[in-house]
Amino acid sequence: MSFYTERPDRAQQVNERAHHDGQDAGTTDLGHIYAVEAPRLRRYFRARLRSGDDASDLVQEAFARLVGAMAKDIPQRPAAYLQRIARNLLFNRTRRLENRLGRFHVSFDDGYEHAMPPDQSDRLEVADVMRIYRRALSELPDKTREIFLLHRVEELPYREIGERLGLSIPTVQYHVARALAHIDAALEQE
Repeated sequence: MSFYTERPDRAQQVNERAHHDGQDAGTTDLGHIYAVEAPRLRRYFRARLRSGDDASDLVQEAFARLVGAMAKDIPQRPAAYLQRIARNLLFNRTRRLENRLGRFHVSFDDGYEHAMPPDQSDRLEVADVMRIYRRALSELPDKTREIFLLHRVEELPYREIGERLGLSIPTVQYHVARALAHIDAALEQE
């Protein structure tokens, strides 16, 4: 079986050349090499690529390059040579993708400002919000404040808060909603 169905004379030349060079004709029979190595190459490419179509294309490209190399000189170990071609194809593909994506790369050294820590006005604004929040918490009834802190600070679910304080889940939800409404109103006033 020959890899070249359109040009059987090419496969015959390859096999005759192998006989002439004293090699076993079975090692250069492209059909045999394809039958053995194509599934391996396909798995190799699929493991490293996202698309199965790309893997098939690269298998065909690898064999096309092997045939081109065999036209000049038949490698002693075509399977090893084919594996080297496959690695080179992946390397070249990666390099092309990097070059193509390189134009979208923005270097921070090209005059762009680096992220800066918040300035003093940001710190003052955060301090003001925290002051209002603490004041609003202190204005809440004790039970509402306790339930709110258990839910928001200790991150307890409503059911666990209810069990701990002997309340129903709707009652716990009411107190959390009441606390949130009070804090929201306090932040809106400032």
